[in-house]
Amino acid sequence: MLYLNTRHTLPRIGIDMAISTLSSRIQKPTVDSAYHAPQSNTGMGRITMDINTYPSRKAYGARTMGDFTSEHGQQGISDIQSETSRHTQNAWAIIESGAKKGHNEIASQAKGRLSSEIGRTRYLEAQAIPDPEVQIHPADEPGDIDPGSWDYKINTADKADVTYNEGHFDVFLEERGSIHSWVSEGHYDIYA
Repeated sequence: MLYLNTRHTLPRIGIDMAISTLSSRIQKPTVDSAYHAPQSNTGMGRITMDINTYPSRKAYGARTMGDFTSEHGQQGISDIQSETSRHTQNAWAIIESGAKKGHNEIASQAKGRLSSEIGRTRYLEAQAIPDPEVQIHPADEPGDIDPGSWDYKINTADKADVTYNEGHFDVFLEERGSIHSWVSEGHYDIYA
């Protein structure tokens, strides 16, 4: 017995399409900046103090060599003259009275000096002691303060970045349809 075998394929169409797109990107602003940190370029000087204790020391009797020479220079000259005169008088008194019997001129001169020293009136003088003179010079602050700076600039674009992609739609025949027929004997040819 003969069998009619038929095989067919349907036609297939293909569609190629692309959607139109619109891309609108805004450029972000950028910032350019320059920063200079503030600095304190100052320092601290030293406090200075001038203390003049000379008036206090002078009141206590601690004088300088200049004071001593000015005060006692002239007095020394007059003391030398008076002592020279006194020694000369004592020497003449010893010469004139030294030969007298029962008279000791040296002892009598010593007693006279001792009695005049004892009989001398002493005075105690109270004086106000002046305070030392103190001058304080405050510290200075050398240097200058740098306040620093911060400069910046904002950069913006005046146009947006716009990109348009045009879409399309294409239809095409991907595979044609077909019908094939043949005859087989004794059975259907299902694998053909």
